[in-house]
Amino acid sequence: VSKNELDWFHQDLETQVKKWQQEKKENQENLKALRNTAKKHTDTNDRYSKTIDEKKKQYNVCLNEFLETSNKFAYDKVKLEELIKKSEGDCQECVKRAVEAEV
Repeated sequence: VSKNELDWFHQDLETQVKKWQQEKKENQENLKALRNTAKKHTDTNDRYSKTIDEKKKQYNVCLNEFLETSNKFAYDKVKLEELIKKSEGDCQECVKRAVEAEV
């Protein structure tokens, strides 16, 4: 009886070992798939980060160009306003002299 029981236990043990080996193999395959997925996500994230950095640089270049242009136009506007005021003063002076000349 004990020989038969020992054989049964041995068969059960072999069955369990095969089952565990199969589970181990499946787990390793799942782990490999998860690692590949994680690597793909990391690569995608790196690509997006580089793209964001490039776009940020382009944005800063455009922003600086806009600010320079805006400052230049503001300076030109101030100069033109000063010239207009001066011209208006000159015009009023000419009108005054013309009226005096008529008198």
